[in-house]
Amino acid sequence: MKITEKVSINGAARRRLRGLLALAVCFAWSAAAHGIGAQEKSFLWKVSSDTSGIYLLGSIHYLKKENFPLNKAILDALNSSKRLVLEIDLNSATPDVAQKVTLSKAVYRDGTTLEQNVSPETYRLARQAAAQFGIDIQVMKAMKPWFVALTMIVIKLQQLGLDANLGVDKYLAERAKQSGKPTGGLETLESQLGLLDQLSKRDQELMLREIVGELELLDKNIDQIVQAWLKGDSASIESLLLAGMNEYPDLHQKMIVERNRRWLPQLEKMLAGGGGVMVVVGAAHLVGKDGVVEMLKARGYKVEQR
Repeated sequence: MKITEKVSINGAARRRLRGLLALAVCFAWSAAAHGIGAQEKSFLWKVSSDTSGIYLLGSIHYLKKENFPLNKAILDALNSSKRLVLEIDLNSATPDVAQKVTLSKAVYRDGTTLEQNVSPETYRLARQAAAQFGIDIQVMKAMKPWFVALTMIVIKLQQLGLDANLGVDKYLAERAKQSGKPTGGLETLESQLGLLDQLSKRDQELMLREIVGELELLDKNIDQIVQAWLKGDSASIESLLLAGMNEYPDLHQKMIVERNRRWLPQLEKMLAGGGGVMVVVGAAHLVGKDGVVEMLKARGYKVEQR
């Protein structure tokens, strides 16, 4: 699709938005509902070798109060684990450090502006979307397209009543902290943001263009994603989050597949070290043929959904 093409609300647009939403929600750093039947699973897997085991949980980074308490299987897994490992160790970095790292990546350092780095039509759409949130786009003039796109997603999710402070990873990190359980990260915030910052100028504009053009679809899409996660429905999560990624093979490879491969040796090291670890990553990383679950199965580990 050319950057200058008009975005329409159709099946293809919805798939594209879901693909970009998978990225945006995964990187917008910053539950079983009451009454779920016993026959339904959670988005939790037990990974076992001949001598040890770890838990692997797919996370939703934004939830609502009514999505709590989390499924008992998830809480039991945390309680029985000696250590909690997240994509990023949320208990180690202070807000000041996180802000400094983010701004070092998100702000243009060459004196140019957002308007100078995207097409007039993309800038117009971004300005209109910002205005709907009561924001003057000039406030974001020094920000790169990928960061503006994430900011728009975060604001929209907040308007829909979803809260990053109620995200699964943050909630579990706080529980681990309160119980004195050590935490760690598979990667750093700097390396994670670097992936977005290294996107080509075209891909960054495409990400911004699609997201601001389809924000009105987010209400329905995010609800479908959350409901599928609540039920442990991995097939639906794969469809909702990864189907649209076919439109962006380079992004999918860099943001999902390559990171999954980098994490695999760390997971195997945990298993070799005696297990007893609960690992929490974005739900999109666990599903599909290139997901962590299938990668572990291919290595000969027993992987069971709980």
